[in-house]
Amino acid sequence: MGQSLPPLGQLMLPPLGGQTTMPTLGEMNYPPNPIPEPQPFFLSDPGVNGLVDYSRYGRFSGVGTADYKYVVTDPVGLAAAEGEGIYPNTSALSDPAFFALRAQVKFPTDSYGLWIGDMKNPQADFFKWVCSTQDDATKTYMAARIFQECKMWVPALKAYYALLIQFPTNSRANSKEAWSFYASFGSTARNSILYILREHPEFGLEFKDCEINIQDIGKDDQKIVKINPGYFAKAAPQEPVKFTSVLKQLPTANSTVKLVQYQNHHWLMLVDGRPYMIRGMCWGVTKIGTGPDLGNMVSFADVDNLHGVFDSWVDKNNNYKRDPDEPIVGDQNLLKYMGCNTIRNYYSEDMKTVSTLDRMWTEAGIRTAVGVAFGAYGIDAAGWDPGTDYTDPKQQQSILDAVKRTVLKFKDKPYTLCYVLGNENNYGVHNNSNQYPAVYCDLIERACQLAHKLDPNHPIGPCIGEGYADQVIRYAPDVDFIGINVYRGKNGMGDLWETMSKETDKPVIITEFGAPAYFDGIGEDGYVQAQYFAGNWKDIWYNRGGGQGYGNALGGFVFEWQDEWWKAYGKPPNVHDASPEPKDAPFADGEGHEEWYGITSQGNGNDSPAMREIRQAYWALKDLWTGRYGVAP
Repeated sequence: MGQSLPPLGQLMLPPLGGQTTMPTLGEMNYPPNPIPEPQPFFLSDPGVNGLVDYSRYGRFSGVGTADYKYVVTDPVGLAAAEGEGIYPNTSALSDPAFFALRAQVKFPTDSYGLWIGDMKNPQADFFKWVCSTQDDATKTYMAARIFQECKMWVPALKAYYALLIQFPTNSRANSKEAWSFYASFGSTARNSILYILREHPEFGLEFKDCEINIQDIGKDDQKIVKINPGYFAKAAPQEPVKFTSVLKQLPTANSTVKLVQYQNHHWLMLVDGRPYMIRGMCWGVTKIGTGPDLGNMVSFADVDNLHGVFDSWVDKNNNYKRDPDEPIVGDQNLLKYMGCNTIRNYYSEDMKTVSTLDRMWTEAGIRTAVGVAFGAYGIDAAGWDPGTDYTDPKQQQSILDAVKRTVLKFKDKPYTLCYVLGNENNYGVHNNSNQYPAVYCDLIERACQLAHKLDPNHPIGPCIGEGYADQVIRYAPDVDFIGINVYRGKNGMGDLWETMSKETDKPVIITEFGAPAYFDGIGEDGYVQAQYFAGNWKDIWYNRGGGQGYGNALGGFVFEWQDEWWKAYGKPPNVHDASPEPKDAPFADGEGHEEWYGITSQGNGNDSPAMREIRQAYWALKDLWTGRYGVAP
């Protein structure tokens, strides 16, 4: 007999539905585009009105080990309990609605893509997948996503849990790419269940003990370490988090900006003694037709009062020209109005002017996370070609010298919040940090020690891509925080907070999170982008110090402020290109679209870069940042 899971008993879910409304626009009154929300649809075979007790229909063995299995002993009973679209139920094939919509259903030939298709008719997309010849795991996964999009919460929870029970080790098949970005159905299902229950406390449920530990997910050498599909239980009453005695303070107890860890292991950033949650923006303006690869880009770091910064305006009626009722607003006011309190400046050492940052502070109270390239893309080292060699003592010293100059330039500025080293340098783009992690992280350690000596008032940490935090902590223990660029999907960062709390015991800043406002097959789509940003921010907020999560989130930076038309390399920089790069990513259509990440658009390019078209993500973030999801702790 194998280990079993606790039975569900009478844990029932109310049939919730409804729509999400747009935030109040306030006195600026810039109209957003209409939101085409997917609508719930009727299931002719909904199954049981509650969660499925799998112990009634099969046997568990190896729970919590690499040998986990669930063997179905009563497939008829299980299908009847689960309902339409969830394996092993095949009743969708006889649903009268399927025959009525069959002419609109185009069956997929590949499981590539995460999208649900035409949101105006999600039921047709539902049948497209669940009645197709795709594998059972993919069909159940796509059903779960569509249920969630349509706010059909009970079927969504049932479908996601079915994935964890029956397909925890499956990953996304993809004939177009040999590599999948984030492919584990089990991990995605776990994160989705946690997100839904967090957003709907009225269910009165919590999800416990789920653990999906698989190395090299989706690859030929995939190794299963541990599988526990978890179980639902009645939620215990949530007590307010209490801040008691202090465990540590970084960089020092007397820092102007300091990171404080309390006895409950939650972290707070304190600025002048008051809690500060980073509501951040990866901010900048880029004139259409310019780009770094062309050598003609001019930034706010190069000239005072760059056109498009303090003279920006909003094209309210989307006619691509400035009308009499469209005054100059300025980015500083647009950022302040939405609740942004911090901007991230990627590379600061070579700034010929700091007047823009001064004005952002004096006119809007916006602080700056001061960036140092730290050898990213060859900057401060050997250049783009051949790139940075972190084993070269001369290049190491050149990078440390850049850190020193940066700290000395910004340490006394009233808007300086912290120092950020690099931008996901560990991915090895025009550098060899991924080949020599110990050498690279030792340089981070030396940079932190140098910065602490020159400026004990502001914290410092690296910006890394995922999967490197353990190396940073091992070789650079003097970092004050870990900055991570995270793109995992609209439900948030998943198990990142748990992983970081175990690996580092350092607070986390999400140095980038975002999604493109483009949907392959539809075109520009601000709705799916707004959904993504809102879901990610709520996850950050839940895991802040004082939140109900792991308490290690200091905030995050939206990527990004304005579309950059140069990012489809090899394509004309004066064309808003929709190339699907990267080709496999956890966004609405499964693709990247690098030129569409802005929460403001440049429209057709008239008066670039001063014209702003405000996307729905701006309003979604404003609603969160200026409401109950915006004030720490």
